[in-house]
Amino acid sequence: MRPLLLVLGVLSGQPAAPPPSEITGAVSPLIAGLCRPFGEGQGDGAVLRCSGLVGTDVFLRGDEASREVALGRPDAFLPPPPEGGRLGRSVTWRLLGDRPFAAVLRYRFPDAASSTPDLLVVLKAPSDDEAPCLVGAAQDVAGPTGSGLERAVAFADRRAPLFRCGRDTPALLGGVSDGARAILSAWFGAMRPDDG
Repeated sequence: MRPLLLVLGVLSGQPAAPPPSEITGAVSPLIAGLCRPFGEGQGDGAVLRCSGLVGTDVFLRGDEASREVALGRPDAFLPPPPEGGRLGRSVTWRLLGDRPFAAVLRYRFPDAASSTPDLLVVLKAPSDDEAPCLVGAAQDVAGPTGSGLERAVAFADRRAPLFRCGRDTPALLGGVSDGARAILSAWFGAMRPDDG
């Protein structure tokens, strides 16, 4: 199967996504109390370094109500979600070999209506020459193809390896409620990694 993918990639002029059999997963905790201070900032601007995967730490900045996250390096923080979203307590990683190519983060909305499900955000992991970026997002609702997390993982496996940060457009996965669409549209517009 792999030679066929390579031939198809050459014929189409675009690289092929890796076969699912070569992709593995891992989960790391994302709990501020388990992280260590990084640098010299203090207060809400302080940066915390959290153990992620070997060679890919996760950095947090801000309080729980406005927490920003950066994968791999502390100079590419993504903005916190609007509408009082709270960052989840783990990162679901997708790996090719021993190198992560994507991460799925969960955001909860405890102050919103009870009908607002969690949002799952797929980020492309940083590489040597590229900062992490948003690939897409979905609501965590069960569907005919599995749970929201299962669908977000499948989406990450399919789209993140070939996603070109700064050129490709992040996508909404599956059916998204009007409320979640408004939250995500505002967030996508602000989703530009900053300079720290």
